Amino acid sequence: MKKIFLTFCLILAGVACFIHHAYHPTNLPDHDSKYQNFLRWIHYTHLKLKRDSFCNLHIPMSKIPIDVIIPVIEKDLDTLSLTIESLRANVLQPIKNIYLIAPESEKLRQIAKEKQCVFILEDTVLPVFSKKTKRKGWLKQQYIKLNADTVGACEHFLVIDADTILIRPQVFVLPGKEVLNILHDYWLSRKKMVKVALGYKKLHNVDFTSHHMLMSKLKLKELKHHLETLHKKSWQDALDSIDIPDGSFSEYELYGNFVAQRFADEVELVLGANTLFPRNGLANIRNASEYLSCKYKSMTMHNFLTIEGMTG
Repeated sequence: MKKIFLTFCLILAGVACFIHHAYHPTNLPDHDSKYQNFLRWIHYTHLKLKRDSFCNLHIPMSKIPIDVIIPVIEKDLDTLSLTIESLRANVLQPIKNIYLIAPESEKLRQIAKEKQCVFILEDTVLPVFSKKTKRKGWLKQQYIKLNADTVGACEHFLVIDADTILIRPQVFVLPGKEVLNILHDYWLSRKKMVKVALGYKKLHNVDFTSHHMLMSKLKLKELKHHLETLHKKSWQDALDSIDIPDGSFSEYELYGNFVAQRFADEVELVLGANTLFPRNGLANIRNASEYLSCKYKSMTMHNFLTIEGMTG
């Protein structure tokens, strides 16, 4: 009986050690391995079993006000109104303002007026680079998000993609704690970009690209200061000078990895529980979101996703 008890204790101690190891940054491998996958599985499984302090049936309203930043272009006109409506329906804390950051567009200005949002021209938020290369589309929006601390009055702001909607009530910042949503996806190339940018040897073995992220102006300024100190140039030029493969730049990964280590006691990692939804299925979005909210917290509707493409 004593041997059985000791064996059981050793097993519990081993599990606890693995959970502790999985939760903490590890050396970034040259290639993603089965061991890294195993650590992620432990981390995700533990988070599934753990109570989510930011999204569950009994969370109270948070009194901490936030702003919302939505970088958007006209290709997301079909989803933008749904994104705004989902924020007002599901964010359980005061939203001071919702800012639409976009190129000049009468259609987007009209939505901003109808939905009582603030329209801001994107070039006024985009940081100034030493090299005058014209940055477009996705990359441009990522730099805008990293410079969004120049917008709004609240210390905390939620950045959300214009093709993403929240489908379950949730909060993003509580007294002394901010949420960091993580996904099951994992892109080693994005981690390598972050490793070079931040100069960290160890990184969290999870994916922070959850299509929306709560940011703090103070923490974002600390990130920029870190980049400028490390690379001896402005933060935007530092990132611009890194040799980054196509599709491997991620503002969410950069901020998430920095904050999760520098401010570990002030953030909590939780499952983002995001799912993809076909853009040409928008006619059924309300029924689908109600059904999917039993399992997921948000839905993303990339413009290239179709019912035919997702069903094969």
